[in-house]
Amino acid sequence: MRAGAEPWSVRAGSVETRLLGGSALSVSNGFMFSRVLVLLLVVTTLAACTAVQRAAPRPVEAAAPATPPQPERWILVRKTEHTLSLYEGTQLRKQYPIVLGKDPHWAKLHQGDHRTPEGEYHIVNKYFHPFWSRFMMLDYPTPTNQEVYAWSRAHGLLPVLGRSVPGIGGAIGIHGTGDESLNRRGINWTEGCVSLFNHNVEELYDLVPIGTRVVIER
Repeated sequence: MRAGAEPWSVRAGSVETRLLGGSALSVSNGFMFSRVLVLLLVVTTLAACTAVQRAAPRPVEAAAPATPPQPERWILVRKTEHTLSLYEGTQLRKQYPIVLGKDPHWAKLHQGDHRTPEGEYHIVNKYFHPFWSRFMMLDYPTPTNQEVYAWSRAHGLLPVLGRSVPGIGGAIGIHGTGDESLNRRGINWTEGCVSLFNHNVEELYDLVPIGTRVVIER
């Protein structure tokens, strides 16, 4: 019986060995499968993160606040009030007394009429003046002035000096005075320019650049 049992034992051992070997192989395969699964999960996660990073929009930079436009600085001359006013938009900033041409009531038409022009002009030049402190040249005559002059000449409304009529004139501006007593007494002494006290024209000169709009009203 013992001799007969040895083969069974051997067989049992063989079976056990085969069973154990099969179990070890199954565990090994399961372990490898788990490692592959974890590796796939890691690769998938990294790919997803990369896609999210690529798809993420850039943050929008806040736009700088727009600078509000500065109000226009311009000059208004009222001939009947004998005032020159400096405005910024609709706000009055400065006002000065003035005197005008020797004939202050009408608009300038031609050279030598001693009138101050009316309309809209611009400062086209600025310089220190040897007699009147400061001079701010206006762009008289404008196309409108030239049109009125041409019409007046065609209809015989200009004075005849000898055999010709006077030209349209020029060199009109805003300046100081060589005799402040005339300005103080309100005497209109210029050839058509706008005259201020010297300390006033010096202040105005520093406040307005070339290109400043000048409106002259009756």
